[in-house]
Amino acid sequence: MIRGFVDLCTVAYVVIDDLSRVSLAPLGRRPGPAAGCTDSEVITLSVVAELVGLDEEVAFLTSVRRNHPTLFPQLPERSRYNRRRRALAAATNVVRRQLQQRGWADLAADERDPCRIDSLPVPVVDFAHATGRHRWRGHAAYGYNATEQQTIYGFKLHLLATHSGLILDFALVPANVADGALTAQLLAEQAHLTVLGDTAYGNAPRRGPCNGC
Repeated sequence: MIRGFVDLCTVAYVVIDDLSRVSLAPLGRRPGPAAGCTDSEVITLSVVAELVGLDEEVAFLTSVRRNHPTLFPQLPERSRYNRRRRALAAATNVVRRQLQQRGWADLAADERDPCRIDSLPVPVVDFAHATGRHRWRGHAAYGYNATEQQTIYGFKLHLLATHSGLILDFALVPANVADGALTAQLLAEQAHLTVLGDTAYGNAPRRGPCNGC
């Protein structure tokens, strides 16, 4: 049973280290000496930060270093951690999907169906800076958030999740991409599920086979 942050990190590392051996093998080994903090540890830190809702790297690394110094004794400084985290993004996504598959296998039948598809806005900069130079330029876009009845500059995160809350798939797209454009992508391999979604997701060829989307 996971009773706290230490237990969460320990369990996550054991599972992720096992999965990442397969995920990282096709990517090959980076040149140079082996890092003190392993790739499995970096992926674990990235996933755990998401699980506890502390994605801001400086705050997360400071908390780990101050409160749990023996968990990751070779914890890199923030800029090096950020570079390695980005370099391992593909492997981390593979691990995420493998964790999702394990979670799916553990669900009882009544926890799997029905599923839900929905989106949430992810603003990245305010309007005053949207036309300036920033890391999202050329990727983010203006879009309308119907729930808050406001226009944002950023992205939309689309999620396909089970009734029990397990995320089966996701897509992060510019905020001006219509919800219906993501239906086929997110449900391509989910025709066996009953999927509930609002009418915006019904404007797609997958509407029929996907029982309610």
